[in-house]
Amino acid sequence: MNTICLVRHGETDANKNFIVQGRIDNPLNAHGRYQAKETGKYLKDNHEWFDVYVSRPLRRAFETAKIIAHELDQAKPIFMHSDLTERNFGAYDGKKIDESYSKLILSGEIPDMEKNHELEVRVMTALKDICAKHPDQNILIVTHSHTIKALLVQLLPGFTYISYLANCSLNYLTYEDGTFTVLKHNVNPLAV
Repeated sequence: MNTICLVRHGETDANKNFIVQGRIDNPLNAHGRYQAKETGKYLKDNHEWFDVYVSRPLRRAFETAKIIAHELDQAKPIFMHSDLTERNFGAYDGKKIDESYSKLILSGEIPDMEKNHELEVRVMTALKDICAKHPDQNILIVTHSHTIKALLVQLLPGFTYISYLANCSLNYLTYEDGTFTVLKHNVNPLAV
């Protein structure tokens, strides 16, 4: 059995200003670095450890993973998995989130946006691949909001792509015999 902790990256200026960043390679802001550091401290204080660290090469995810690993005193390599990248939001990338955004996300009507089903298959396949390469290990994966949501919408009744996930939130799962099970989701270390 694998245990997995999916972490949303720390805050960026785009997050702070409610701008869809999708695949735009934004760095963490000062608050995002603070969030990542506090997340690492929370994990250490709760005696959590990981055999494997995985990220997406976008700066905001990779930097978050590096800060967390440092706080956990674990000098381990951070593996990259390109299929954990954020959703392609098509025509909405770089635009301010407005009232129509939620409706358009749920209906899949944003021009050139990666469709829900495509995203869900991509993320599920990536996570199964990671677990197959690292069987029976504890895995920390730092990734993006819709990447995590693509898994949670399949596993949690009532969870949608417009459900809130805090920056640096922790989402705990197990993977055994081809099945993912959510243990806890959207745990905010800064609010505990």
